[in-house]
Amino acid sequence: MKKLAVVIAVIALIGGLLLYVGSNLDGIVKGLIEDQGSAATQTPVRVAGVSINLPEASGAISRLSVGSPEGFAGNAIEMQEFALTLDAASLTSEVIVIENILVKGARLNILQQSNGNNLQELLRNLDDLAPDDTDEGGDDGKKIIINRFTLEGASASLSAPDFDEIREVTLPTITLRNIGRSSGGATGAEVARQLLEPLFEEALKSAAVEAIRDKAKDAIEDAADKLLEGIFGSDKATE
Repeated sequence: MKKLAVVIAVIALIGGLLLYVGSNLDGIVKGLIEDQGSAATQTPVRVAGVSINLPEASGAISRLSVGSPEGFAGNAIEMQEFALTLDAASLTSEVIVIENILVKGARLNILQQSNGNNLQELLRNLDDLAPDDTDEGGDDGKKIIINRFTLEGASASLSAPDFDEIREVTLPTITLRNIGRSSGGATGAEVARQLLEPLFEEALKSAAVEAIRDKAKDAIEDAADKLLEGIFGSDKATE
């Protein structure tokens, strides 16, 4: 009878632990994202909310933000809606497969200085992360593969010493596939770099094109004003 009582007590303890983990899973995942994300980027990573649906192997994250590195103010990245679906069978394996990630309403804030910008510094921080550091936080060395990542409705702002105002640009829809697959799975820091690098490049390219377009427009208007001034005189050119 004593042995039976011990077995029942152990089962009750395990059941209670599983119930606790299940009921607090959203909070656990939120904590992991913030702790490991902050360690990887060396900047504050914050999440407003997490919702995990284990039976459907899906999840949603709301208002995820990544702060700018030291020397830069404000957030570098802000994501409003972040939805994902997973391969349920992979959750117990060493490589977790995420079938799809859809991010809506993201914003990249590019702060350019004479020696670089905040997004480049974020990538350097990810490079500086030692491989052993990625195992902290209880991920047991698990790696990740993302089959599809889509960024919709994103925008970017660019602040630079040469600009008299912040440039605002709209980014096209960006789709990336097979993140981490070629290496049989990637660490969290490796995945972050593989996702962020093309997004940063697209944002910088779009901002640069917009800046050139504005400068060209200014140059054309300048030339037109001078031409009118030459033909009609300064009074006509300014009417």
